Amino acid sequence: MEHAVGAPLEFSIRAWDGSTAGPGTGSTLVLRHPRAVRRVLWRPGQLGAARAFVAGDCDIEGDLVAVMRQLSSILGASWPELTGATLASLRTGLDRAVLGLPPARPSAEVRRHRGARAVRHHYDVGDEFYRLMLGSAMVYSCAYWPDGEQTAHGLAEAQRAKLDLVCRKLGLRPGMRLLDLGCGWGSLLLHAARHYGVEGVGVTLARNQARLASQRIEEAGLGDRIQVRLQDFGAVQDGPFDAVASIEMTHHLSRSGRAEHAAALTRLVVPGGRVLSHELCVLSNGRKLMRSPFILRYPHPDLRLETVGRSALLAERSGLELLDAENLREHFAATIRCWLANLEHNREQATALVGYQTVAVWRLFFTVGLLAFEAGLTSVQHLLYVRPRPVGRHIMTAQPSGYRRPQPRDDPAGTPPH
Repeated sequence: MEHAVGAPLEFSIRAWDGSTAGPGTGSTLVLRHPRAVRRVLWRPGQLGAARAFVAGDCDIEGDLVAVMRQLSSILGASWPELTGATLASLRTGLDRAVLGLPPARPSAEVRRHRGARAVRHHYDVGDEFYRLMLGSAMVYSCAYWPDGEQTAHGLAEAQRAKLDLVCRKLGLRPGMRLLDLGCGWGSLLLHAARHYGVEGVGVTLARNQARLASQRIEEAGLGDRIQVRLQDFGAVQDGPFDAVASIEMTHHLSRSGRAEHAAALTRLVVPGGRVLSHELCVLSNGRKLMRSPFILRYPHPDLRLETVGRSALLAERSGLELLDAENLREHFAATIRCWLANLEHNREQATALVGYQTVAVWRLFFTVGLLAFEAGLTSVQHLLYVRPRPVGRHIMTAQPSGYRRPQPRDDPAGTPPH
């Protein structure tokens, strides 16, 4: 391990036979079975280690993120980069009689999916499982701390602040119609209807989301004003709407699907209406994350991230004008830390709901995501657009503008500005 990391270990290692290595303090990487070594030797790098973790052949006691941070140089390395360390491990394996045939893949591993099948693989895990991770707000997207992370705001308050920020950026007012693409469990629609007096439609491809969102709407007594459909965004035909929100759904789309998404945003909003595309984006030096064998074979078989520049270009080509861009990367790192803490705290209950392997996948997924956002390889962008009104005979006539980014001091979270 030290050969591969290139530095002394900051965590301890305990093997199945009771032997230990490392400083003897702090967190511990536990190798529960020789299969953990076999998996890494047969598939060096990220996938072998992920299979060992998901299968339960190894685990981390203590600070999962701290251990993974030091191991990240190994998990992201290629076979040539790991040759020396692997050969050293082979010699140790021969001495310890731990070598053998490659173990079977964990049952949680899948082939790469696309479209609705991939979306359902990620989201149809179970509403109660998501509730344990996300909290009562049931919002599976970046939260927002108006005064920075170091405040008394908890995750639920930060999610309400995010929903309010989206509503204010869209300029929602009573009587407007809102379309929410990839609406999740309906939290944005519920917030906008309660506090901003809008009517709305949400669409999702996840059956469990559509079912629970509809139930929440009925329980809130808002069934006559908002609805959620099990529907692809391209099939929405009852536009145009006064405002459109697309919250963290573009990473499910292929390159051609992103162009269709941008065109749909323009088609589905009225001239002069605003569109907020809340997107996960990647820097050019972070593109390796898109090819992560762990992410593509376990939590996100359709993951595809784009740069913020290409996202804005596609929207512009479809006929939208960019009004504002805001990077919420640090807010998302804080959000993932909250989700991971919830999952660790409720791990026993989550395991009873969905099984050990699924919980292990999500623990690892949140850890990898947190490290990527902390390193600045990925970001969350609020891209706010407007569909320009048609230009009349006087081509140089100015378009109405007046947009100003909402400030935290404007209104407390959850309180509409009217």
